[in-house]
Amino acid sequence: MTRFLPLLLLILSLSVKSQTKISQTEKFKQIGLVWGLLKYHHPDISKGIYDWDIELINLIEKVKYIDEQENLNTLLLKFVDKFNNPINQYTSKPIKVEDKNIFKKNYSYNWIDKTDFSPKLKDIFISLKNNNNIGDHYATVPKISKIVSFNNEKELLGFDPILKSHRLLTLFRFWNIIQYWNVNKYLTDTNWITVLEELIPVFLNAKSIENYEIAKLKMLSTLNDSHSYQTSSFIYSTLFKYKPPFEVNCINDTLLVTAIYNKTLAQKNEIYLGDVIVKINNLQINDYIDSKFASLLSHSNKTYLRELTNRFILKNKSDSLQIQILSKQVELKNKTIKLNETFKIENFKRLVKREKGNWRKITPKITYINLGNITSKELFKIFKENKDDKGIILDLRNYPKRIDLGDLSKILFPESKEFVKVLMPLKDHPSIGEYNAEASLKLIHQPFKVGRKNSDYFKGKIILLVNRQTGSMTEYLGMAIQQSPNCYTIGEQTMGAVMNITSAFLPDKQEFYFTSMGAFYPNGEVVQRKGLRIDLYINESATNYSPNLYIEKAVELIEKH
Repeated sequence: MTRFLPLLLLILSLSVKSQTKISQTEKFKQIGLVWGLLKYHHPDISKGIYDWDIELINLIEKVKYIDEQENLNTLLLKFVDKFNNPINQYTSKPIKVEDKNIFKKNYSYNWIDKTDFSPKLKDIFISLKNNNNIGDHYATVPKISKIVSFNNEKELLGFDPILKSHRLLTLFRFWNIIQYWNVNKYLTDTNWITVLEELIPVFLNAKSIENYEIAKLKMLSTLNDSHSYQTSSFIYSTLFKYKPPFEVNCINDTLLVTAIYNKTLAQKNEIYLGDVIVKINNLQINDYIDSKFASLLSHSNKTYLRELTNRFILKNKSDSLQIQILSKQVELKNKTIKLNETFKIENFKRLVKREKGNWRKITPKITYINLGNITSKELFKIFKENKDDKGIILDLRNYPKRIDLGDLSKILFPESKEFVKVLMPLKDHPSIGEYNAEASLKLIHQPFKVGRKNSDYFKGKIILLVNRQTGSMTEYLGMAIQQSPNCYTIGEQTMGAVMNITSAFLPDKQEFYFTSMGAFYPNGEVVQRKGLRIDLYINESATNYSPNLYIEKAVELIEKH
């Protein structure tokens, strides 16, 4: 008997190996990965021939009782073979882009080798990975704009968040769009495969409408993209149902009361303009923000998260909130403030009056210009009349609506200069990007340069003011201004979401957004998430608040040089 023991042990070990148990998370992770690979790499599926959402839902139903890798492999092979036929053409097209312009940091297919797929499945997936004979039904990269679009991502008729398969469809559609078409994916805090692993249990357990909506917020926040901030009417009516009758601004680790909406209600709470809130529910302000909002509100950086939370931080699910406040009498008080579902605006008052004009003289030789509402005509007139100034302050703590890059380039630059390096998705090559794509040059002459030969440019000092409200197109404009001679940038970290946005619909009809391109300075320094380059950081104080601090610092810099 003993001579047969080694053979018996070998048979038993092989039997155990062939019946490897897998967790629910691992099972659905593999399904999401395979479904996405086929969606964007299969010759027929990528052309929209099949109802790919329904195919996923049916597949999820079939794996209900599968908990072993071998059985899952058998089902996945059957699933893949269903869409393969002799006329399928798998081709690997060469990338017609110079090597120096190819970006592969998002190229992530090592999950194929790392997963316990059968050898036959792995061969199929590697062939799919290398296939570039794909359609553009689900993701289209236009020749001119290069802004990837997802116009054929439709709602799922009869969507029901109570159904597990519908919730997972939401997650897998979102995750795979980012996996294959978001050029900024490599910048997320968490590795993108890990994001999938972490979100699957969240969506599996989101069995109520509220938990499903919270799961979506957590999903979007994983992008670390300020363009992806999103909430829903449901969230407003639940998590943020009650609000205070006053406005706050997060400064460092405190909240400064900057406006009163209803004087009577504010006074009942003993809240006045200039008061400083230092704690909420016994937590320091930054700790409270991190614990309650960091995983719910997508943000490129912590500075912009503070900006986002200004409008939410004192809203609550219940009608009261515990705070610790530092009054103008320099007294620390713990109190419970009453929140309201609705209230009338009564005796509205701000701590600081907003600038009325678009520009003004600070000193006889220093001019301040607010770029928010100024027109091109005004801008040219101001620079012409003040061309001999020692310095001009350009305030970009806003969103200019009536000027563009061309207007400023005619004033600030002595010659043409590159100001941005742009990363775009590459058509027919999911997960691969290209720098400064040639296609957009056909209609726009030198789109990544600014200025022209011009001896009559402004020769004084330019001080650029930026803060957390400087974002998106404004950051793009700021990058250009920074390339002008004698430009000095002061302020705080900006929004960190520079380029154009794109969007797609989730199965429940909610539209989500993300930054469609990557932005870099000409030297390769990344701007997405990081924000604009700052020469001098401004550190504001809530207890000694000065609305003119930025301008005062700008004047100091000009006078020193």
